[in-house]
Amino acid sequence: MVSNVGKDSEDISTAYWHSYQFVGSLIAIVLVGHSLFLGYVLPVNVLSIINEEIGPSDNVTLISLVFTLVSGVCLLLVGRISDIVGRRYFIISGQAFGLIGSIVCAKAKSINMVIGGTVFVGLSGAVANLYPLLVQELMPNKYRGYGQAAVTLAMVPTLGFGPLIARSLVTYIALSWRWCYWLNVIVTGLAIILLATCYFPPNFHQLNTNMTKMQEFKQLDYGGFVLYCAGLILILLGFSWPSNQYTWGNPHVISTLVVGCACLISFVVYEIYMPLKQPLLPMHLFKIRTFVVVVVVGSVGQMVYFALNVLWPQQITALYTTDNMKIGAISCTTGAALALGEIITGPFFKAVGHARWQIVASAVGVTAFCGMMAATNANTQAMAIAGTIIAGIFVGWIEMICIVTATLVVPPEDIGSSSAFFASVRAVTGTIAVSIYVAIFSNELTADLPKEIVPAVVGAGLPVGSVPLLFEAVSNGTSTALNAVPGINPGIIAALKIATKTAYSSSFKIVYLSSLGFGGFAVAASFFAKNVDQFMTDFVNKTVVHRSHYVKEKTGDAELV
Repeated sequence: MVSNVGKDSEDISTAYWHSYQFVGSLIAIVLVGHSLFLGYVLPVNVLSIINEEIGPSDNVTLISLVFTLVSGVCLLLVGRISDIVGRRYFIISGQAFGLIGSIVCAKAKSINMVIGGTVFVGLSGAVANLYPLLVQELMPNKYRGYGQAAVTLAMVPTLGFGPLIARSLVTYIALSWRWCYWLNVIVTGLAIILLATCYFPPNFHQLNTNMTKMQEFKQLDYGGFVLYCAGLILILLGFSWPSNQYTWGNPHVISTLVVGCACLISFVVYEIYMPLKQPLLPMHLFKIRTFVVVVVVGSVGQMVYFALNVLWPQQITALYTTDNMKIGAISCTTGAALALGEIITGPFFKAVGHARWQIVASAVGVTAFCGMMAATNANTQAMAIAGTIIAGIFVGWIEMICIVTATLVVPPEDIGSSSAFFASVRAVTGTIAVSIYVAIFSNELTADLPKEIVPAVVGAGLPVGSVPLLFEAVSNGTSTALNAVPGINPGIIAALKIATKTAYSSSFKIVYLSSLGFGGFAVAASFFAKNVDQFMTDFVNKTVVHRSHYVKEKTGDAELV
C-alpha cells in the first residue's frame, strides 16, 4: 500500500482516473454541493409560504439566520481539523447531519421545528460549503480551472435554478415546500452511500506520522476556536438583527457588534502570539499576498453581487410581475449567470494565464454592470434582465479565479484551512452586505413612497383628506380596502400604481449605486495580486485510492503498473 498524499499526475496510472473510486468520489462531491443549495437556497425562497402553512411566527427569518450562523461558525473548524485528521468522516458526518435535519424539517408542524432541523442542516452546510475544495485537491494543479468549471456545470440545476425549482414544488406538488427538504434527503442519502464506498482520501496516519490521534487532539487550538466562534456569532447576529428585530441604534445591536469585533481582534492576537502547535488559522497564510488579495476581492466582490441576490427578486415583484412562476424564472438569471461565468472562464484560466489581470477585469466588470442596474426602472425590464446576466457572468469569473487561486498558492497541508477561512469570510461579508442594502432600501423607500404618491394621487383627483386613508389601504394590501377610500376611482388607482413603481425604482437605484463603493474597493485590491502560472503543475494534492497498482513504479527504463 502506498500513500495517497501528494503525487505528480505522471506517477498515477491512467486506470486511477477511470476507477469507480475516483468517479464515484466526484459524483458524491457533486451531490454534496447540491445538498448545500437544496438545504438552504430552496427553503429560503419560499419562507413566506412555509410561514403561511405552519405559522404564522415572527421567528420565521431565523430559518435562514440559523443556517448562516451554524455553517459559518463551523466552517473553519471543519477545514482545519480535516486538514489534520483527514476529510472522509467529516464529509460523511456532514451529509448524515443534513439527512437528519432535512427529515425533521420535511415533517415539521411548526416554525420552531423547522428552525431546530435547520441547525442540523447548517452543520451539514459547514461541510458542503467546501465542495469546490474537495474537487480542487483531487485535480492536477494545471487542470483546476477545468475542474471548477466541470463541478459548476454539474451544479447548474440547484445553483442556477433553485428559485424556480422551489416555486415549482410549491405550485405543482401536493407536499409543496416540504419537497425542498425531501429532495435533500434523497441527495444526502445517495452521497453518503457513494462517500462510504468510494471516497478514501488520506487518513490520519498518512497525514501524520509523528503523533497519535490523542496527541493531535490535545494540541488543537480550543482557545482560538472559542474566540473565533464568539466573534463570528456576535457579528452575524449584530448585522442580522436590524433587518427584522432591532434598529441600528439599539443597544443590543451596538453592544453585540462591539463585543464581536473585540473577540475577532483577540482571536488574531491570540493566534499570532500564543505558542500554538496546531493553530486554528495558520497566520503564515497572511504572508501570502495573493491569498490575501483573492480573499478580499472574492468577499468584497460577493458583497456587490449580494445587491442583486437581495434586490432582484424584490425588483421583479415590485416593477415587473406578481406571477409566482414568472418571479421564480426571472430570479434565476443571477444564479444561472454565475454558473455560466464559471463554466465559460474555467477552461481559460490556465490557457490565458495572467491571473492578476483576470482578477482585475472580473472585478471591474461586476462593479460596472451591477452599478448599471441603477439605470433600470419599470420600463426597462429587458435591460434589467441583461444587466443581471452580465453581472452574474463576471461574478462567476471572480468566483472561479478566487477559488482556484486560493487553493493553489497555499501549502498543500493548509488547503482546508485556507478554503474554509475564505468561505467563512464570505459568509460574514455577505451578511453585512445584506444588512446594509436592506437598511438603505428601507430608508429610501420610506421617504420615496409619500414623495411620489401624494402629488400623483392628488393631481389625479383624490381629496387631500383621503390621503392618510389611502396609505392605510395600501398597507392593508387588499383591493377591498383600496376601493373603500373616499374619492377613489380607476384613474387615481392607475396613478397610484405608477407612482409606487417610481418610488421603488428610485430606492433600488440608491442601493445599486451604494454597491459601487464595495466594487471600487475590490478593484483597488485586485491590482495587488500576483500571477500564479508557476503553480500550474502536474502536482495532485490528494488521491482517493491508496492501492499500489494505481501508482506507476519506475524500474530502470520500464514502468510497472
